[in-house]
Parts: sequence; C-alpha cells; structure tokens
Amino acid sequence: MKNNTNILTFITWGLLLSAISILLNDIREFDFNQFKEFHNWAKTANKNEPWFTSENAIQWGYYAISAGLFFWRGYLLYGFSYFLSILKEIENGNYFSDKNISYFKKIGNIFIWYTINVLVLRFLLATINKSTFNFFNELKAEFTFLIPVGLAFFILAEIFKRAKDNEEENKLTI
Repeated sequence: MKNNTNILTFITWGLLLSAISILLNDIREFDFNQFKEFHNWAKTANKNEPWFTSENAIQWGYYAISAGLFFWRGYLLYGFSYFLSILKEIENGNYFSDKNISYFKKIGNIFIWYTINVLVLRFLLATINKSTFNFFNELKAEFTFLIPVGLAFFILAEIFKRAKDNEEENKLTI
C-alpha cells in the first residue's frame, strides 16, 4: 500500500506543480501595465459622467474581477493540496481519521464555492465587456463536474465518518 500511496503522492505533486505553473504564467501574461494608466484616473475622468458607468470605473472593475478569478483559481489549487494531506494520513494507516473526514469536507466546500464564485465573476465580466453570457454554456464549459465532485466529497466525508464510527464500535465489542 505504501508504494501506491507514494505513486499517488508523486502524481498529485506533479499535477499541483503544473497547475501552479499555468496559473503563474497566466498572471505573468496579464497586462499589469494598464494599472499605470489608472494612477491619475481622477484627473482624466469626465466629471459630468456618472462614476459607476465611467470608462475608468469599468476598467477598474475589469481588473478587479480578473484578480478575483486569479484568486479563485489559486483557491482551487489550495483545495487540491488537501489530497496530499489525505494521502499522508492513509500512508500512516489512519484511513478513517477525523482529519480525513475534515479534508473531504474542505475539498467539497472549495469545489462548490469555486464554481459559484467563478460563475458570478464571469457573469460580471461579461456584463462589463458587453459580451454575451450564457449561463448554461458557462456551466457546461468547465464547471459541469466540479459541483457534483464537490458533493461527492461531502458524501465521502459522511461515508468515512460512519466507517470511523463502525470501526470504533467494533473495537469496543472485541
């Protein structure tokens, strides 16, 4: 079992590191030079135009939402890092530990919150860019599996909790 756990740990590390490198590359390619233009935005703003619909506010909104999307992608990677903790517990022989139950719940929460927040941010981004946003197309694109997987982790947490209770019950009957 230890060999399988080691293999899974190496695979998880490889996936995490490659996903982190992709995220860092996307952040690097993001045009941060635009922030220099915002320095004097109050001087260039049209005072007769409402602030909320001004070009500068729309640009600020675009960059704030893009930063939010980067944050949520990092948060999703943080959720994947819990797999390493689960594998470590399994390697130590603690299959049905409270830590594993907690990790499964955390992963489920992270997957569901990621999906909801990214859908909201993409909707806002589409509104700002005046592009089309189709909820069902966005849901199909990359999120179709994240909510069911998040719910599956909640179910796994409940299964592990019941298995832990049964294991403790069996120890008492011997």
